[in-house]
Amino acid sequence: MTTDTRANIRLAQLHLYVDIHLHDRYLAPPLTLVVAALLTNWVPVAWAAGWAVVELLIIANYIRVYRAFKRSNATPRDEPRWARRIAMAHGAHMLAWSSLVFWAWQPGSFPSLVFIMLVHIGLISLTTSMSNAHLRILALDMIFPILALLGPPLLDFSWFNVGLCLLGAGFSALMILVARQINAYSTEALQLRQRNDILIRELESQASRDSLTGLVNRRYFLAEANQQIRAAQASPQALALMIIDLDHFKQVNDQYGHLGGDEVLVAVVDALSGHLRTGDCLGRLGGEEFALLLPETTPAEAIETAERLRQATAALHLDIQGHPVQPTVSIGIALLEKDELSLSDLMHRADLAMYEAKTQGRNRVVCTTPATPTALASAPAMTGAVPAWPGVK
Repeated sequence: MTTDTRANIRLAQLHLYVDIHLHDRYLAPPLTLVVAALLTNWVPVAWAAGWAVVELLIIANYIRVYRAFKRSNATPRDEPRWARRIAMAHGAHMLAWSSLVFWAWQPGSFPSLVFIMLVHIGLISLTTSMSNAHLRILALDMIFPILALLGPPLLDFSWFNVGLCLLGAGFSALMILVARQINAYSTEALQLRQRNDILIRELESQASRDSLTGLVNRRYFLAEANQQIRAAQASPQALALMIIDLDHFKQVNDQYGHLGGDEVLVAVVDALSGHLRTGDCLGRLGGEEFALLLPETTPAEAIETAERLRQATAALHLDIQGHPVQPTVSIGIALLEKDELSLSDLMHRADLAMYEAKTQGRNRVVCTTPATPTALASAPAMTGAVPAWPGVK
């Protein structure tokens, strides 16, 4: 198991521990009041009431800590800090209950002895069932009730009390072994769930990602674009769509085969990806054709971005099977109109602009609107200077 996996498992165990112990908010307060009432048989009412008040405050505190942890979105790196904080908060609860042996037990009183031992047997049993998810906190939770269970018989020595102590020790040892076994099963279940989560994420990624370039695939891009168009129509924000197509790509596949073409595609995608903003969505529509969705983008910003992408691609100098290849792209831009609701219309206009860029000589950007199908064209500085695909015959 890797270090990261162990850290994730420990965090999941802490979440499980807290989820189980959150039930204390329903059970611990009434149990406290019942025990306090029974304690009045051996101690003054004020003592029992004072203990109950302190214990209720401790319960409120560790429930508060549990809720803070659940709200914190803790990472595996945060787990040790939260584990210490939770262990201290809940440890105060265990210490408060175990303190009964010091001030509530009446030496020589058999009913008092039985009552104290029953309380701590119950504590140990509950701790076994509720704290087994996290072994480090389990150990801290067990210390005080086990000491309190074994202490009274030895302090009031008799063979009967020695027998009670041995019985308590055996019971405690059995509960620790049971807790460890339950922890092993729950850890295995958490590991299985973690592997399933990883597998599900991988399957989801495969369903939405292009395996070669790592970009989102056509299906995911179209779903995202439809969602962005609805959002843009509900607000005054601008939106631009680009269709990006590699020039003369068939020649590369014909001369160097599909593996050579794949190298070019990956290199171009890497170049394009380095010039995108957070929130931009670049997807592969198929073959050598890509689409880029630019939310909250003005026409000037869209043209500037397209120019950067074109120049970044033209600046590539690739070595494919020992031959130099310099890819270029033709980019068509369509801007979302106020009353335009159809993604297909927007993509069609961007497609027309891209084909216009091809017609004008390739390696250029064309921005179009419904009123002016070739409203703006950007010619490259190197037009005619070098072949579009050096090394391709």
